[in-house]
Amino acid sequence: MKSSPNLKSKLSKNPSRHRAFTLIELLVSVGIFTMMTALVVAKYGSFNQSVLMTNLAYDVALTIRTAQTYGLSVKNSDTTNSTTQFLHGYGVHFQTGNSADLNLPRLGGNDQIILFADDGSNGSGPFAHTSDNGAYNIESPPLGDTIISTYSIKRGAIVDSICVGSPCVKINTAVALDITFKRPDPNAVICLYFSCNTKYTYAEITVKGTDGSTRTISVRENGQISVKD
Repeated sequence: MKSSPNLKSKLSKNPSRHRAFTLIELLVSVGIFTMMTALVVAKYGSFNQSVLMTNLAYDVALTIRTAQTYGLSVKNSDTTNSTTQFLHGYGVHFQTGNSADLNLPRLGGNDQIILFADDGSNGSGPFAHTSDNGAYNIESPPLGDTIISTYSIKRGAIVDSICVGSPCVKINTAVALDITFKRPDPNAVICLYFSCNTKYTYAEITVKGTDGSTRTISVRENGQISVKD
């Protein structure tokens, strides 16, 4: 079958219809694709870290809310003795720094949060106290407070700083913070350094990720809990 003269004429007049990518065009296209891919990967990393920090902050807020629910409702810390049912408060313990900073070998560091029942009795250690005073008693059982749950903070995040009071004063040294609830009083008991001799009306807990990003959980005396960047 012979080609049509008209077709040959059209092809010769429009050679651009048969042009492929040149090497330069191909390199430019690959370069643009590589740059866009790198940008997406970099943004994904920071976005992923942002999501993790937000989730961590809300987990901390939920833990405080759990202590509030236990303390103001019907959670019983002593299931073996009906005469002591529902007598104790529940709280959450935070600390910045590690155990060595506070000289407390039995206590965890700033990479964990402790949900506890404030049911310990008199102890003999430097931070021992009677039950239901609102502060976490680190004495060994049975003198110390009952640990309900210990939450380990993952992926290198830590409790970075704590501030208390109104206006809120940031404490730069290693410090322990306890937030406790006990019925029938709906107010939060906010204490520092395992002592409730001074009670605060407001506290902020700031958590920090490996990339330096932070989230802050605020707790007011009236029981309001919120999360902010």
